Amino acid sequence: MSEEPKEHLGDYMKSPVTSIDSKETVQAAAKLMEAEGVSAILIKVDGEFTGIVTERDFTRKVVGSGLSNETPISEIMNVPIYTMDRHQHVLQGIEFMTDNNTRHLTITDGGEIVGIITVKDSFSYYMRLFGLEE
Repeated sequence: MSEEPKEHLGDYMKSPVTSIDSKETVQAAAKLMEAEGVSAILIKVDGEFTGIVTERDFTRKVVGSGLSNETPISEIMNVPIYTMDRHQHVLQGIEFMTDNNTRHLTITDGGEIVGIITVKDSFSYYMRLFGLEE
């Protein structure tokens, strides 16, 4: 019994993405990330995805700089959001993340953001490739 090979970014993405409005606080974003069990959250301005905040941003930009929990999340978001199409090969995404020193890549379908893949998610590709998956 042969399963369809998983080689595209869309095969490894998490969907839907977790997002929050840019006017919300860093504390609200941290609580949402904890509740959803995600390491990154997309930031919306007027309903459009415009930035991303990761756990690393909380460590470096909030704790490291002594920012208040009431700081608007927009003050620590990273812009632009890196995106690739869900049909691109997972190795292209891994190479892109490496070249751009990022651990998160948003995935699009028809130009719309539909998911996110992390460096950790990419390990699943290698586990599958080498027959090490459970």
